[in-house]
Parts: sequence; structure tokens; C-alpha cells
Amino acid sequence: MSNKLRSKHHGRKTRPEWVCAVLALVLPGAVVADWKLSASVGATETYTDNVGLGTNTGRQRGDFITGVTPSFSAKKEGARLKVDAQYALQNLFYAQNSSLNSIFHQLNARANVELFENEFFLDTTATIAQTALSPLNATGSDNLNASNNIANNRAITLSPYWTHRFGSTANLNVRNTASYVSNDSAEFSNSTNNTFSAGLTSGSDFGRVSWGLNVLQTNSQFDNRSNVSFSSSSVSLGYLVSSRVRLTGTVGNENNSFQTTTGSTPGGAFWNANVAWSPSIRTSVDIGFGNRYFGNTWSFAFKTRGAHYNWTADYNESVNTSNNQFGNSGLSANVNQQQVITDISLFNRNILTNQVFLSKRFSTAFGLTRGRNEFRLAAFHSTQTTQIDQNTNTVSQSLRSGALTNSNDIFLLTDDVKQVGFDGTWNWRVTPQTTSSVTFGVVRNSFSGINRTDTTSSLQFGLNRQFSRQLAGGVTLRHQNRDSNQSTSDFSENAISGSVNYKF
Repeated sequence: MSNKLRSKHHGRKTRPEWVCAVLALVLPGAVVADWKLSASVGATETYTDNVGLGTNTGRQRGDFITGVTPSFSAKKEGARLKVDAQYALQNLFYAQNSSLNSIFHQLNARANVELFENEFFLDTTATIAQTALSPLNATGSDNLNASNNIANNRAITLSPYWTHRFGSTANLNVRNTASYVSNDSAEFSNSTNNTFSAGLTSGSDFGRVSWGLNVLQTNSQFDNRSNVSFSSSSVSLGYLVSSRVRLTGTVGNENNSFQTTTGSTPGGAFWNANVAWSPSIRTSVDIGFGNRYFGNTWSFAFKTRGAHYNWTADYNESVNTSNNQFGNSGLSANVNQQQVITDISLFNRNILTNQVFLSKRFSTAFGLTRGRNEFRLAAFHSTQTTQIDQNTNTVSQSLRSGALTNSNDIFLLTDDVKQVGFDGTWNWRVTPQTTSSVTFGVVRNSFSGINRTDTTSSLQFGLNRQFSRQLAGGVTLRHQNRDSNQSTSDFSENAISGSVNYKF
């Protein structure tokens, strides 16, 4: 990674007021005894034979990377306050090139506050994570590789909501979500986003018949590009055919506003028909079909669980922006079920772009626990298509309008990105103190506009040992590889890493 870009992305200070905003919401009236506070410090030593993920043309170089990461976590599970916050300060030191030395802030915090009993609530989230700038450039499975393709992404969200029951007649849910999303790269625009939603649904008085009224309005104000808005209103009517089958129909209208090259209005009437089937208390299937301004739409959701396994699958279609996805990513997660802060996902399957895009995504995951073994398999297939225009060449239109200023925005090179991949993990508890793991994954990206296909694969073996209640350590072996139909984009890497972590 060039010194200039490395300094720009990682030398910049993280806004401390983001952390303060979250703490200010959760600290008043808190009793320290109700909190679970912990602190730790971890150290890693990694040798990689391709620190910059140079292509297979003699550009590889090896290096030793030392990492020192202090971290802090706070959890609370109260009747009116729930908090799960994790922060880490990752310091990386490169033996062969000290100009690559970096500091990464990593924050994952969520809180839910009950402001008025069973009526008014507040969700708040704050995240700082590293993400890949472009799917075309080399990116490793973590942020150790100095590949010149990593930037910090930050999001803070405040979301008050009101729920009210009108006896057994109807239920009201009103939510307003405000978020601010920023990225270190000047090529991607920061934004302030606001989403208002309200829904009134039927109560038990209506028996087998159900109904609902919904409105949704989203506005995004960008720093250096045209603003974007989405709005819709709909009415739904359902009927409970049996205790296990429900039919629902929805009709409505949407009026979206974002800049297109044709000047057409992306909106109009829409409809959807849905069948929900629950063959047992452990299994459910939900299938929907409809039509929106861009064509026919489908939706699918399946989940089942057993004594030792669980299996989920879903398919959905949506029109959105990257910033809206980052700003709302934490609201649907349980406050006590988030991933640990060190689980960095640089292969973010949400494309980082300034454009509005249509996403069609299928994913499935299967988990099995038997004795001392845990297995997980997952797969996905997605197509993301720019909504700037469907009938003309994006690049030529952008050049004509003077909007082609971002060399990392993939939708200025191609109208669509297709991704398909799978991954798996096997954890084996060898002894009560020792665990081994095998992790593998393959992702294939296709870019039709530039006639390019990349297949990235990774394989990792790990052995971890809990030496005492406070001290743990491990060794990891890793191989990752990218095979492209453009040979200058191929790379491979082998790495070995040793780590220790001390919990205070």
C-alpha cells in the first residue's frame, strides 16, 4: 500500500463523540454491579509471503507483522436497558516497511432503552469497521495485508420507536431512524439518512381476517452528490386458511427520487401476494410474488430447527444505497447476539458505491452440533444492478454528465455485479482447554461490463488453547488465492500466525 493512502486512511482520528453519544445513552442511572465489564490485550505475530497481495508476476514480498490490540467490552441485560458494546484498538507494525504501520479503530455497540413502559423505546448503534473499497482490487481475508484497498467505514444510528395496542382491535408501530455514515475515502460520499415508518395492523378481534396499513419514507442527503429518497404506502389484507396456512395480499404505490440518465421516474403502483405455511412449531415457509416498477418480484423465507441442527434460507429483492445499508445494519440484530469485534469481514457483500442499486440475493445456512463438534455451511448468490439506468451504458452517460470521478465505484465500470459463494467451518473441541478449527470459503465475482470474472478462495487451520482463566493462545495457518480471467489480477498468499490474549 502506498504511504500516502495508508496515512490517509489510518492516520485520521476517529470521531470520539460517536463513542460518547452511545455512552451518554446507557450510563445515566446505571448501577455498576449490573454491568459486565471486561478488558483484554492481545498480541499476534504473523509471517506472510505476500504482504501486499502482489500479483503472480514477481511482485510478491514477504514480511513479519506484529499486532497489539487492547480491547474493552461492556454488557448489560436489564429490564429497561440492554447494552452490548465492544471496542478494540488494533496496532500493526511491519518489520520490512515501517511506513505501513497502522492503527485501526473497531467499534460494535448496540443499546436498547425502554423510555416509557411497554410504549416508547430507543435503539442506538455505533460501528467502526474496515471495508474493501473496490471488489476489483486485491483484498485479503483480514486487514493485515497492505493491499491499498481498505478504508474505515463509520455509522451511528439513533432510532426511537413507539408501540401501542388499542385493546384487541389494532396495534400501532411508529419508528424514526436517523443515521450518519462516513468513509475515509473521499471518493465515496458521506450521508445523513432519515427513515420514518408507521404501521397499523389488526388485532385479535378480527379473527381469521387480518389487515394492515403501512407508510415508509427514507431521505438521504449526501455531501457531494444528488440526494436520494424512497417512499411508499400500502394496504394489506390477509386470511388464516387454517392454523398452519395464511394468505396475504398487498397493494400500494411507491414514489422514489434519485438521479437517472433517462429522467424517468422510478416508482408507481405495486402489488404482492404471499403464502405463509408452518407445518410444525419448528418449521416455517414464506413465499411471495409481486410486481414493482422494475418488473416481477419474488421473496422466500425458510427456517427449521432440530435438537442438534438449524437451517435457514431466504431470497429477497430491494432497491437501496450502500449508506442506507450501513446505517441500518445493526437495528434488526439482537443486542446480545452480535459478532465479536475481531470478526472483521472485508469481503463485504454489500457493494460500496455512490449509486442506487437493485439487489437480488439468495442465502442459506446450515448448522449442526454433535458432541464435541460444531459444523456450519453457508452459501449465497446475489446480483446487484445499478439503477442509474437500465438501457444505456453507465460509463458513457456518467462521462457525459461529468459524474465519473470515482475510480473505485464498480458501477461506473459495469451495470451489474454477480456474486456466488460458499463457506464452512468445523470446530472440534479436542480437550476442555483445546479447540481446533478448519475454515474455508470461495467467492466468485462476475463483472459483465468489463468481461471479468474473479474467484477468491481461502483455507485456514487453527489450534487454540485456554491456558488459564485469563490467558489464551493459538496458532493459525492460512492460504488464500485469487484466480481471474485477467492474469494480472491473480494473487496467492500463505501466512502463519501465533497469538496470545490476556483478559484482565
